[in-house]
Amino acid sequence: MLPIRTEKSSFIYKSSNPDIPDMPGERIEPGHIRSVWALTQWERDDILHGGNVELNVLAEPIPPVSLRVTGDGVSWGLAVVVATRYVGTDGLWYVRLSFRDGMALAESKGYSHRWGAWLAQRRLKKILPTLEVWPA
Repeated sequence: MLPIRTEKSSFIYKSSNPDIPDMPGERIEPGHIRSVWALTQWERDDILHGGNVELNVLAEPIPPVSLRVTGDGVSWGLAVVVATRYVGTDGLWYVRLSFRDGMALAESKGYSHRWGAWLAQRRLKKILPTLEVWPA
């Protein structure tokens, strides 16, 4: 993960350590600096599969910090598909696949026994094998 210069960057913190990159930043107000970091595809895959982001603060005393995911620099979004398991009004188990914004994509047929939700999701994965599905 590397800090990147954005159109709003107004200065660069120079690093005295060759193992730590210089860090472009944007002064929001006195005492508030924003830095944007780009993830490699490897790091994105790790996060998608449950990895965490580690923050190292190289200062004493430790300043307040925040870390979040932003859409800065994104030209198109990822189509995240969410799988929702539920029991229908008929008492059968179903799985509905929808995009993150809620638009329905597909729905399984109903299954009646205790493994019904698992079978329903497996059936949908056979129909749509290339999708990355996030359980809901």
